[in-house]
Amino acid sequence: MTTQYTRGQTLAQTRLYRAVRRVGLAGDLSPAHLTPGTALFTITGGPVHVYALFGHVTTVIGAGLATPQLAFLPTGGGAISDLCAAAASIATVAVNVLLTWTGLLAGLLTPGVGVGHLDLTGAEGGFAAPLTMTAGTIRLINATDAVSGVIDWYIVYLPFADATVITAA
Repeated sequence: MTTQYTRGQTLAQTRLYRAVRRVGLAGDLSPAHLTPGTALFTITGGPVHVYALFGHVTTVIGAGLATPQLAFLPTGGGAISDLCAAAASIATVAVNVLLTWTGLLAGLLTPGVGVGHLDLTGAEGGFAAPLTMTAGTIRLINATDAVSGVIDWYIVYLPFADATVITAA
Protein backbone atom coordinates (compact mmCIF):
# COMPACT_ATOMS: atom_id res chain seq x y z
CA MET A 1 0.00 0.00 0.00
CA THR A 2 1.38 3.42 -0.86
CA THR A 3 0.54 6.63 0.89
CA GLN A 4 -0.33 9.75 -1.03
CA TYR A 5 0.18 13.21 0.43
CA THR A 6 -1.53 16.47 -0.25
CA ARG A 7 0.57 19.57 -0.85
CA GLY A 8 2.47 20.50 2.31
CA GLN A 9 1.46 17.38 4.22
CA THR A 10 4.15 15.35 6.01
CA LEU A 11 4.30 11.61 6.63
CA ALA A 12 3.55 12.12 10.32
CA GLN A 13 0.38 14.05 9.47
CA THR A 14 -0.98 11.12 7.47
CA ARG A 15 -0.57 8.67 10.36
CA LEU A 16 -2.56 8.12 13.50
CA TYR A 17 -1.08 7.63 16.91
CA ARG A 18 -1.45 4.09 18.15
CA ALA A 19 -1.57 2.73 21.68
CA VAL A 20 -0.84 -0.81 22.81
CA ARG A 21 -1.39 -2.41 26.22
CA ARG A 22 0.74 -5.28 27.45
CA VAL A 23 -1.09 -7.03 30.29
CA GLY A 24 1.25 -7.62 33.21
CA LEU A 25 2.11 -11.06 34.50
CA ALA A 26 2.99 -12.14 38.04
CA GLY A 27 6.30 -13.50 36.66
CA ASP A 28 7.43 -10.11 35.34
CA LEU A 29 8.76 -8.98 38.74
CA SER A 30 9.22 -12.27 40.56
CA PRO A 31 11.71 -13.82 40.34
CA ALA A 32 14.28 -11.22 39.35
CA HIS A 33 15.00 -10.95 35.60
CA LEU A 34 18.44 -9.70 34.62
CA THR A 35 19.62 -8.78 31.10
CA PRO A 36 18.06 -9.34 28.60
CA GLY A 37 14.98 -9.25 30.84
CA THR A 38 11.35 -9.89 29.93
CA ALA A 39 10.00 -8.76 26.55
CA LEU A 40 7.17 -6.21 26.88
CA PHE A 41 6.73 -4.91 23.31
CA THR A 42 7.99 -5.92 19.86
CA ILE A 43 8.54 -3.33 17.12
CA THR A 44 8.44 -4.67 13.53
CA GLY A 45 8.32 -3.19 10.05
CA GLY A 46 10.43 -0.10 10.57
CA PRO A 47 11.13 2.79 12.92
CA VAL A 48 8.64 4.54 15.19
CA HIS A 49 8.41 7.63 17.35
CA VAL A 50 7.45 6.66 20.92
CA TYR A 51 5.55 9.40 22.74
CA ALA A 52 4.68 7.62 25.99
CA LEU A 53 5.69 4.42 27.73
CA PHE A 54 4.39 3.85 31.24
CA GLY A 55 3.32 1.18 33.71
CA HIS A 56 0.06 0.82 35.63
CA VAL A 57 0.30 -1.16 38.87
CA THR A 58 -2.65 -3.58 38.96
CA THR A 59 -1.53 -5.76 41.91
CA VAL A 60 0.29 -4.19 44.86
CA ILE A 61 4.07 -4.59 44.61
CA GLY A 62 5.23 -6.94 47.38
CA ALA A 63 7.80 -6.22 50.04
CA GLY A 64 10.74 -7.27 47.84
CA LEU A 65 12.96 -4.41 46.68
CA ALA A 66 11.99 -4.52 42.99
CA THR A 67 14.04 -2.06 40.91
CA PRO A 68 12.58 -2.18 37.38
CA GLN A 69 14.34 -0.71 34.35
CA LEU A 70 13.36 -0.54 30.68
CA ALA A 71 15.81 -1.54 27.95
CA PHE A 72 15.83 -2.00 24.16
CA LEU A 73 17.20 -4.95 22.17
CA PRO A 74 17.44 -4.20 18.42
CA THR A 75 16.46 -6.82 15.86
CA GLY A 76 19.28 -8.21 13.72
CA GLY A 77 22.14 -7.69 16.14
CA GLY A 78 23.46 -5.13 18.52
CA ALA A 79 23.72 -5.00 22.26
CA ILE A 80 20.83 -4.37 24.58
CA SER A 81 20.73 -0.73 25.67
CA ASP A 82 19.10 0.96 28.63
CA LEU A 83 16.14 3.24 27.97
CA CYS A 84 16.15 4.56 31.54
CA ALA A 85 18.02 4.09 34.78
CA ALA A 86 16.86 1.47 37.27
CA ALA A 87 14.13 2.70 39.60
CA ALA A 88 14.62 3.13 43.27
CA SER A 89 12.80 0.31 45.05
CA ILE A 90 9.10 0.18 44.20
CA ALA A 91 8.33 -2.11 47.16
CA THR A 92 4.76 -1.72 48.45
CA VAL A 93 3.66 0.56 45.58
CA ALA A 94 -0.13 0.57 45.61
CA VAL A 95 -2.65 -0.48 42.97
CA ASN A 96 -3.42 2.22 40.37
CA VAL A 97 -0.08 4.01 40.76
CA LEU A 98 1.46 4.87 37.38
CA LEU A 99 5.20 4.37 36.70
CA THR A 100 6.80 6.78 34.24
CA TRP A 101 10.02 8.58 33.36
CA THR A 102 11.20 11.59 31.34
CA GLY A 103 12.28 9.60 28.27
CA LEU A 104 15.93 10.40 28.99
CA LEU A 105 18.53 7.67 29.48
CA ALA A 106 19.48 8.95 32.93
CA GLY A 107 15.85 9.26 34.02
CA LEU A 108 14.49 6.93 36.69
CA LEU A 109 11.34 4.87 36.27
CA THR A 110 9.34 6.64 38.99
CA PRO A 111 5.99 6.01 40.70
CA GLY A 112 3.56 8.91 40.31
CA VAL A 113 2.91 11.00 43.41
CA GLY A 114 -0.86 10.59 43.16
CA VAL A 115 -2.82 7.38 42.75
CA GLY A 116 -4.35 6.94 39.29
CA HIS A 117 -2.92 10.09 37.69
CA LEU A 118 0.29 11.93 36.87
CA ASP A 119 0.80 15.57 37.83
CA LEU A 120 2.80 16.58 34.72
CA THR A 121 5.93 17.74 36.55
CA GLY A 122 9.39 16.16 36.59
CA ALA A 123 9.37 12.49 35.61
CA GLU A 124 5.58 12.57 35.69
CA GLY A 125 5.52 15.08 32.85
CA GLY A 126 6.43 12.37 30.34
CA PHE A 127 8.79 12.62 27.39
CA ALA A 128 10.20 16.01 26.44
CA ALA A 129 10.58 14.70 22.86
CA PRO A 130 9.65 11.38 21.24
CA LEU A 131 12.06 8.45 21.30
CA THR A 132 12.93 7.22 17.81
CA MET A 133 13.30 3.45 17.79
CA THR A 134 13.96 0.83 15.11
CA ALA A 135 12.74 -2.77 15.00
CA GLY A 136 13.43 -4.70 18.19
CA THR A 137 12.01 -5.43 21.63
CA ILE A 138 11.40 -3.22 24.64
CA ARG A 139 12.28 -5.21 27.72
CA LEU A 140 11.82 -5.08 31.49
CA ILE A 141 14.87 -5.78 33.64
CA ASN A 142 14.43 -6.20 37.39
CA ALA A 143 17.49 -6.97 39.49
CA THR A 144 15.66 -7.82 42.73
CA ASP A 145 12.71 -10.16 43.31
CA ALA A 146 9.50 -8.25 44.09
CA VAL A 147 7.86 -11.20 45.89
CA SER A 148 4.55 -10.13 44.27
CA GLY A 149 3.06 -7.42 42.09
CA VAL A 150 1.77 -6.90 38.57
CA ILE A 151 2.27 -3.97 36.20
CA ASP A 152 0.39 -3.45 32.94
CA TRP A 153 2.48 -1.54 30.39
CA TYR A 154 1.26 0.96 27.79
CA ILE A 155 3.03 2.48 24.81
CA VAL A 156 1.84 5.30 22.51
CA TYR A 157 3.63 5.59 19.19
CA LEU A 158 3.55 6.95 15.66
CA PRO A 159 4.72 4.58 12.88
CA PHE A 160 6.86 5.78 9.98
CA ALA A 161 5.61 3.19 7.49
CA ASP A 162 2.37 1.35 6.78
CA ALA A 163 3.94 -1.98 7.78
CA THR A 164 5.33 -0.69 11.10
CA VAL A 165 3.59 -1.98 14.20
CA ILE A 166 4.22 -2.49 17.90
CA THR A 167 2.68 -5.55 19.53
CA ALA A 168 2.56 -6.73 23.12
CA ALA A 169 5.09 -9.50 23.69
